Amino acid sequence: MPIIFILFSEMGLLAIDAVPEPLYNVIWYFFLGGAFMQTAKIFTNDNCVGCNLCISNCPCEEANIAVMENGRNKIYIDSEKCIVCGECVCRCTHDARDYIDDAERFFSDLRAGKNIALIVAPAIRTNFDQYRNLLGFLRKSGVRAIFDTSFGADICTWAYLRYMTANNATGLVSQPCPAIVNYVERYTPDLLPKLAPIHSPAMCTAVYMKKYKDIPGSYAFLSPCIAKQDEFMDSNTGNLVQYNVTFRKLAEFMQRNAVDYRTYPADNFDNAQHGLGAVYPMPGGLKVNVEQYVDDVWIHQVEGQPHASHFLKEYAKMSGRGGAPFLVDILNCQHGCNVGTGALRGEDESLAVGRMLHEAKTQAKGTVKKKGKAPGPDFKQLDKELKLSDFHRGYTNKNVGVIRISSADVENAFAALHKTTPTDRKIDCRSCGYSSCRKMAEAVAKKLNHVENCVEYFKSVLNEQNIHMEQLAESREQQSEALRSSVESIFEAIAESSRQTNATMDDVQGINQRIELMNDISAKLGSNVEELKLEIDKYVKMSDEIVNISRQTNILALNASVEAARAGQYGKGFAVVAEQIKLLSDQSQRSAKGALENNEIIAPLLDMLNSISDDVLSESQIISDNVASILGAVNELSRIQQDIAGTAEKITVHS
Repeated sequence: MPIIFILFSEMGLLAIDAVPEPLYNVIWYFFLGGAFMQTAKIFTNDNCVGCNLCISNCPCEEANIAVMENGRNKIYIDSEKCIVCGECVCRCTHDARDYIDDAERFFSDLRAGKNIALIVAPAIRTNFDQYRNLLGFLRKSGVRAIFDTSFGADICTWAYLRYMTANNATGLVSQPCPAIVNYVERYTPDLLPKLAPIHSPAMCTAVYMKKYKDIPGSYAFLSPCIAKQDEFMDSNTGNLVQYNVTFRKLAEFMQRNAVDYRTYPADNFDNAQHGLGAVYPMPGGLKVNVEQYVDDVWIHQVEGQPHASHFLKEYAKMSGRGGAPFLVDILNCQHGCNVGTGALRGEDESLAVGRMLHEAKTQAKGTVKKKGKAPGPDFKQLDKELKLSDFHRGYTNKNVGVIRISSADVENAFAALHKTTPTDRKIDCRSCGYSSCRKMAEAVAKKLNHVENCVEYFKSVLNEQNIHMEQLAESREQQSEALRSSVESIFEAIAESSRQTNATMDDVQGINQRIELMNDISAKLGSNVEELKLEIDKYVKMSDEIVNISRQTNILALNASVEAARAGQYGKGFAVVAEQIKLLSDQSQRSAKGALENNEIIAPLLDMLNSISDDVLSESQIISDNVASILGAVNELSRIQQDIAGTAEKITVHS
């Protein structure tokens, strides 16, 4: 489920939004003592490429959460388990880890006229050239009072030694460094009794300002340390400091606002002269100060991560066994506060920083006028002026524990990582950010990381994919062979179909030619029938004329017979002729009538023949049209066969 975060200001609600639960690096604002304070200072920005450097350099194994976002590995911070050591900020080569301090709010409140006094870390001397001009800029910006923490460091040395003497305490772990305090409270709470119950130099300065100098208003600390905000927000420190302004964010603020602090008049601190407290930021700075007052004691010196966290784990195990040092001088940063997480100096500038600290040390010793006197605070004077209990502090057990997993969970994680053999599980390439494959498997089991963040997992996946691709290639070759065989069968079928199609076309063309011949014959038959009808019509007409002539001849024969009878004996020969003419006339008439009767029979037959000829022509035309359609279909079939053959040939080439 999402986590809701709310941003406030003195004007009220600024924004409300939700983020996914793994993204613990959200800025939370709390109302504390009249000021809005923020924690979870370190966060992951959009520059993250998932290189895992932050994991490999983090002293807290469960403080980083790797997730896949849009196909890319990205690593977020669990703020509950982060000790704000800043190793990820310093080690990241992509500027993907950043932090938020109180610089913007500090200057905004100054512009609003708020009364703020400033406590300045001794490391200002090594981080800012012409640092007194910077003090002038800050004074001009509205800061009412400026105190040097070096004096608070002197008080811190006095308080350490007075507490250890009064309580016969040895083996204490120093705590000027809030990241160390965070680690002990969260991961080695058994060491809390060994954690020196004395305020840090910054808090000693704040207590001195508030209780002994009655400096009014809010306090801000100008520091090289991101983690100082945790110290100031801790209920055990009394909320005396409301702002943590780091050197880096101060420089960024001045750059954004085009401020050149060197152009401002130089200014000085408002508090008393310091002793060797100025060298507290250097590795072993507390040791140097203590050794000015105590001879021949074992002060064990530890600097830098992961050495500091490893030491604390081991120290917690050996606690109570005896043989402990007089004091453990431990710092989170390898080169001390001068090259801190919020400082401007880098590791490559340690030589220049060392030179500056040597000069500060020499200067502190030069202020001692009495021979044999330590170059530090006058403890007797501090005994008169200060109350030791004012500089005491307590601690809180904030044990975060570890995510509990079973051996079965680890085995399942190994299986998910494709690590099934002892050899696979001991590659330990560390590209995932962890020191061993088992650590990575445990992180996967705890859902702090994912299998895609393992190089060997990707190799195994690629190997499996290669095997799969080879199998696919072999299968494809078999399919191609089967396809080639099928294509050859297609070619043969197409060839046979083409032969049959060609034969069909020949047959159809032959039918078409015969139909055309039959059409010609039918046309000629029709023409002959028409001519025959014309001739029959002429014959009928002639037969009619013969009948008429026969009738007239018959009448003439009759008349001739009448006249022959009148002529008597003299007309007998003429009568014979008339009789023959009459017989001939009757015969002609009978023949003509017979022809007419035959014509009446032939005429319908001729009409029927003409109709049949027309039907033959009509059917021939239909057959001709069908043949044309068959030819078109055959041609289309031939074209399709050619297309199939072309496609089959391409398939054969590509297979």
